[in-house]
Formats: sequence, C-alpha cells, structure tokens
Amino acid sequence: MELKDVVSVTGMPGLHKILGRNKNGLILESLTYGKRFGTNPRQKISVLSDIAMFTEDAEVKLANVLMTIKSLEESGKGVPDAKADNDAVKAFMSLALPNYDRERVYTSDMKKLFVWYSTLKATDLDWANLNKEESKEEGSDADAPKATDAKAKKAIATKKIVPSKTATGAKSKTTTPRKMGS
Repeated sequence: MELKDVVSVTGMPGLHKILGRNKNGLILESLTYGKRFGTNPRQKISVLSDIAMFTEDAEVKLANVLMTIKSLEESGKGVPDAKADNDAVKAFMSLALPNYDRERVYTSDMKKLFVWYSTLKATDLDWANLNKEESKEEGSDADAPKATDAKAKKAIATKKIVPSKTATGAKSKTTTPRKMGS
C-alpha cells in the first residue's frame, strides 16, 4: 500500500484505504476497523500524498514528515499519542519539523499527524517506496520550472494570429444584450 491509496474523510475518524470507485464517489475501507463503505459527493476527501505541513519557508510534504517521525522513533524518541500534553506534542513536533509555522500549525493538527503515523505504522504501508517518492518530489520540483518555461516559449513562438474572415462583402453583426421581462 502506498500513501496515494490512503485518504482522510472530513467528519469521519481515522484513515481509510481506497478500494475502488462507484458512480457517486469512492469505496473505502477503514484502516482501524476494517469496515467498508461508500462516500458521497458532498464529503471532502483528502489524499495523504497531497497533504503538506506549513513551515516558515515553504510547505513540506506529509511523506517527508512521516519519514522524519519514523527515524526519530527508531532512534529511541517516543511518539506522543492523541491524549498527550500539548507541550510534549509541540516539543516532539519541533524535533520532527524544526521550522514548522507555529501560527498556522495547531496542536490539534500535530496530534492528528501522530495518530495518523501510528495508524500507518500498524498497516502494510510501503515505507521504502515512501522514501523514493520523497526523493522524486525533491528532484521533480527543481526540474518543473525549466520544462514549463520551455513549453511556454515554444507555444508563444509558434502561435500565429490569423484574422477572422466573413463572407465576401458581408458586414459582421453587432449583438446587443437581450431584454429580460419587467
């Protein structure tokens, strides 16, 4: 399982794995309870690979933060749970992401992140692939502006302006707005 297959649904606790699609939304399975259900179009679904954390400089992808938390846990630091003290949560977050934006990242967001990490650790998440995705994102970010600039220059250079033609001798009609009732 990869991070792009895991979603968070607004208004529902926990994380969910995408099983498939139906005509109205997605078919999901809860990672904690194993219960399957379908979503409706009104529910907001966030794919974990698209989520980023605010820092003072830019945004950091969730995959990078999860890998940092994993390395901190392997080095002997304990990951706080949802019921931990706010000071302990903030202290661990400053270890995991030292330059996180203290105004925009709330303690509830940090607790949710640590609960998500604990849930993902208990599943069959491919951590090695997560590490590869992290390095791809860093490499592709540097290459992306170059490709976009080249495509834009090519599009500007090849576009020719052709005046529109009407039938010979015909004048183009001017249109006026339609009058609506009283």
